[in-house]
Amino acid sequence: MKRRQFIKVGVICLFCTLFLLWVSGWLNLWLNGMSVIGNDVDGYYLQTYPVEGEYTVTIDLSNLKSNEGKVLYDDGTNQIYIETVFIHNESEYQVSFRSSGTYSLKGATLVSGIEHARTVNGFTKYDRVNAQATYQGKTYKLYPSVLTGLNYKDGDSFGIYLILNDEEGTKVEIDREEKMEIKLSNLYMHIWEKN
Repeated sequence: MKRRQFIKVGVICLFCTLFLLWVSGWLNLWLNGMSVIGNDVDGYYLQTYPVEGEYTVTIDLSNLKSNEGKVLYDDGTNQIYIETVFIHNESEYQVSFRSSGTYSLKGATLVSGIEHARTVNGFTKYDRVNAQATYQGKTYKLYPSVLTGLNYKDGDSFGIYLILNDEEGTKVEIDREEKMEIKLSNLYMHIWEKN
């Protein structure tokens, strides 16, 4: 008899705990992460501004897998690192960067190459990052390939084509045994604070 009562009390305590976590918002935050805060227009105020400076990372084209996890930006709270480098359409390189920040019920912070903005009709995202590649001593402008929303619990991701065009617009062939330096500037800081 005591064992059954103990199980009943345990189940009731479990349901009460889950209910309290749900009511407080912790359960939703734990399951869905930063997007809970980003989507809560009434509960959180969003402030964005550009981060000063230029940030570089070197990519080894001879071993694409070795680039994963290389850190481009780290302020102790927010980080941007290489998620993957891959070849698209058999000859076009792309690099995907992953942005991660912090979040709690009090708010969140994130530094990204994307500006997540609120509009009258909802939400939007803007590609804000300026990207350049230095390859064989020459500098080339790079262009964005993909932008995501707050799809990860702690942030987003954005990509850049590693397609190099010279001054005449001719595509430069990339040697797979070389290294390339990527420089990003105009990253964006996001601060969500509770209203």
